[in-house]
Amino acid sequence: MRAIVALVAFLALTAVIALARATADEPTKPVPRAEKDKPKRIIPLVVVAPGETKTVLFSVECTVGMTRGGGLAVAEMVDGKPPSIGLPGADDKLFRRAGVSVSVPDMSEAPALDKRLRTGALAALAKVRPVFPVTVTADADAEPVAIDLHLLDATCSGHCHTDFTVVVAAATEGEE
Repeated sequence: MRAIVALVAFLALTAVIALARATADEPTKPVPRAEKDKPKRIIPLVVVAPGETKTVLFSVECTVGMTRGGGLAVAEMVDGKPPSIGLPGADDKLFRRAGVSVSVPDMSEAPALDKRLRTGALAALAKVRPVFPVTVTADADAEPVAIDLHLLDATCSGHCHTDFTVVVAAATEGEE
């Protein structure tokens, strides 16, 4: 009987020691995703020549217009990641750098623009999603540059967002 009790005690002690060793190791940390494992995305390009203005339309699943969330915002990406915008304010409606300006409508303008854009030639959009314009302008003296931008629609019911790149095209020979 003593042998059985001693054997059970020995096995229990061995199990406790094994469990203590297993839990004493550092907890496993998530392994950062390698650059090659990053999700692949399609990034729209808006190409403008120096002195040119383009209006690009975006469609969104969120509300476009009056919202407690702040509406549309545009900002430059930071190290390839979306910037922290919070609730968009008036300063987030216009981005300007390197002779390039990008603007989005204020939430008081957006519903009228959406209604106008989804009639006439774009009537097919009437039963789809709201639409809003993004205006991209390159100053006449803008140098070639590529700027990664983040576009956000912050509404009281959620956020919609995307990224796009604005490229100021280099002048080719004979164009200057």
